[in-house]
Amino acid sequence: MLEFSDYRAPIVEHCDYLVIGSGPGGAIVAYELARSGAKVVVLEAGPNLPPERFHGDMGKTLANWFWEGGTRSTFGNVIMPTLQPRCLGGGSVFNSMICMRALPSALERWADEHGVEGLLLDDLVPHYEAVEDFLGVRPTQPEVQGRRNELLKEGCDALGWKVEPLLRNEGACVGSGRCMLGCPHGAKNSLDRRGIPELIALGGKVYTSVHVDRLIVRNGRVAGATGHTIDPATHARAHEVRVNAKCTVVAAGAINTPVILRNSNLVDANIGNRLGMHPSGFHLARFEERVDPWKGATQGYHCTEFLEHGIKIESLWASPAIFSVRFPGVGTELQQQLSEYDHTSTIACWISAEDSTGRVRTMPGGRARIHFDLGKGDLRRLQEANAKLAEVSFAAGAQTVITGLRGVPEVLRSKDDVQKIRAAQLSPTDLPTGSNHVFGGMCMGSDERQYPTDSWGKVRAAEDLYVADTGLYPATPGVNPMLTIAALAHRIGQELPNRY
Repeated sequence: MLEFSDYRAPIVEHCDYLVIGSGPGGAIVAYELARSGAKVVVLEAGPNLPPERFHGDMGKTLANWFWEGGTRSTFGNVIMPTLQPRCLGGGSVFNSMICMRALPSALERWADEHGVEGLLLDDLVPHYEAVEDFLGVRPTQPEVQGRRNELLKEGCDALGWKVEPLLRNEGACVGSGRCMLGCPHGAKNSLDRRGIPELIALGGKVYTSVHVDRLIVRNGRVAGATGHTIDPATHARAHEVRVNAKCTVVAAGAINTPVILRNSNLVDANIGNRLGMHPSGFHLARFEERVDPWKGATQGYHCTEFLEHGIKIESLWASPAIFSVRFPGVGTELQQQLSEYDHTSTIACWISAEDSTGRVRTMPGGRARIHFDLGKGDLRRLQEANAKLAEVSFAAGAQTVITGLRGVPEVLRSKDDVQKIRAAQLSPTDLPTGSNHVFGGMCMGSDERQYPTDSWGKVRAAEDLYVADTGLYPATPGVNPMLTIAALAHRIGQELPNRY
């Protein structure tokens, strides 16, 4: 792989296709284009991170390899942290690899409400199958589940809720619970390890630590992009970069893609509109038995009982530092809570947020400003999701549950206390929440007055410009978003050679 130290000089390239971004959308579309025999160049803002560069410090991980040092958040009626990695392979390097096909009902709404064409489930099945095979998607294996994941399954089984092992793109998971810190075992089939190498083998070029400033726009056509190299250690600007291309595909993510297009002065007020997220929450549950929550797959089981109601429940792990902020008390009381961490399980939820609104704009200097308002219906849905988290924990045998919700007792002590969550009069700021599922902003749709891209990801504001990231989603896919953008990128990558 190419590193910053390999090119401490200006970069000038000429190619058939320029792809900006190397995550699940960018890497897949670039690989498919290279398979057609085209000359492909990929620009990635972050560095290449082989397994030996990962460590167990979440703070350093966020500061070094996430946009804005891991501090990126929304403005609006809720302040919601949202994390986007900046590295070769994008989000696939630090996510927990959940691979789900979009709900058929969600794809039908894309068609009925937004005019998206050719993207019902039957249309996408060949593309899903292709990327699932390529990325090695399989169910989480029983031997790496760990007690934390098993407790979610037992709670769901006791309540009669549908629960399944998560499908993930991995081939050698050892259950270390380190997914969100980067897998130190190299077990993930993240796009830096599965997609980028195949692209390079076909003659594609990949430049890491390159920040794209703007697109080259001439007479309504995009002819590539300009930017600069970055020292991955200091983030200092270094040398100028210019890539000339017949066609440009932006796959920089639902936040950064609209920023690049807006900084390029493309005239379309819809760029950055209809930004969507899946607001989430988590609980801590204490059990009499020892759980050792750091053991086992980061996310091994999920409850799919309420997907059509816009609620998803998942097992979860990240790092002790992340979850310990939820423990109440200070001093001796907090010390006691921490001493019982090995008896604690973590569990998470998210909602589809179909009643909420968001947008991304640029601030002076070109950085992103994200606005998100949690709608009243989604507030109640997130409140219900939190109630279900407590419900399933008690069903699994939890002695106590810590929710972190303001207006609710700090510690719930029985299943009867779950009703206190449902009865609470909560505002958006009473529910600690975040979202790493970001989509929209470059939405597909039939009406050119409302949607900046068509059903193939073609940008309407300029010729020779496409998008291949979750920004294309006009609404929630109803599930975790990674697999669907990989399938859409596969579809776009197979179509573009027919157009150029």
